Amino acid sequence: MANVDRPSGFRPVGSFSGGSWNGAVRTYPVDASNATAIFPGDAITLEADGNVTPAAAGGVVLGVCVGIEVDRSVAATEHPGYLPATTAGNIRVCVGDDIIYEVQEDSDSSNLALTDIGANIDHIAGAGSATTGRSAHEIDSSSVTAAGSAGFRIIGKVDRVDNEVGTNCKWLVRVHEHHLDQANGI
Repeated sequence: MANVDRPSGFRPVGSFSGGSWNGAVRTYPVDASNATAIFPGDAITLEADGNVTPAAAGGVVLGVCVGIEVDRSVAATEHPGYLPATTAGNIRVCVGDDIIYEVQEDSDSSNLALTDIGANIDHIAGAGSATTGRSAHEIDSSSVTAAGSAGFRIIGKVDRVDNEVGTNCKWLVRVHEHHLDQANGI
């Protein structure tokens, strides 16, 4: 059975040490100069001025947006729960460099294989849905590299009966190029 194509960004599911994700987040500001809407599940990067923005493919990652601070004057922050482009606000970010995320592989023809576990991979920063509030960030199966720089490292395949290796497979990853690493600081 083919995997369902339902990207929803990065979802924290545990820690590299074996524990479950404890829900710890940090609040970061987004300024009105941010030209891209931010959705829960989007990979986030830190700007030099202390604000955050969605991370570009191949860029250094601070963490993943897991929530938007509600601003009653901006309806989208309440429902469906995203921060529109060019809107200042605050977001909640899971920043631990040992957090494991579940994420969908993209649907191009170069599918990941179990032999890619341990390799590095970049993400695709797809535009989220203003209707559902769902992120469209996925990992880019054509960007797998055994060595070198990439935003994430593949930890394993999500072990579920409805998840087969191939197009739109769900994988477990951790941030590889993290802002908290000394070499990746801004």
